[in-house]
Amino acid sequence: MKASVCFVFAVVCWFAAQAEESPKILTLSKVMNELNKINQGMIKNKRTTLNSPTINDLEDCCVKSALDCFRAKVFYLSVTDAKLKRSQKIISHELRKSVILDSVSNCKPEEIQKAQCKSCDSYKKVDSQTFVQNFQTLLQKIYASEA
Repeated sequence: MKASVCFVFAVVCWFAAQAEESPKILTLSKVMNELNKINQGMIKNKRTTLNSPTINDLEDCCVKSALDCFRAKVFYLSVTDAKLKRSQKIISHELRKSVILDSVSNCKPEEIQKAQCKSCDSYKKVDSQTFVQNFQTLLQKIYASEA
């Protein structure tokens, strides 16, 4: 009987700890988890190249447009497994949530225009692995801005 009470207490504590995380952190964690699944299951020998922003390319007011680029291009990663295709859809869906979009778009419209953010297709083409690494780096930057 004591073991079951301890187990229930542990589960309740775990849920309480999860509730303390901000929705932004939980959403970013979900996206990072799905991106890691894709990275593990990508067809490595396929020569896919994708336009990819890098942190070095980005001004602060261009993070949202870069995130939109990654969100759109994630569907071009070479995956065949149905679960990984679902991961692509989850990433796209999660990155459209207002909790993410509002946190990365804290610039005024005139600041965004002054920054002259690049269009998605104007970024340098990189292989799939580099694309995923650049995507992870941007997500980590957004994640760190919460702290």
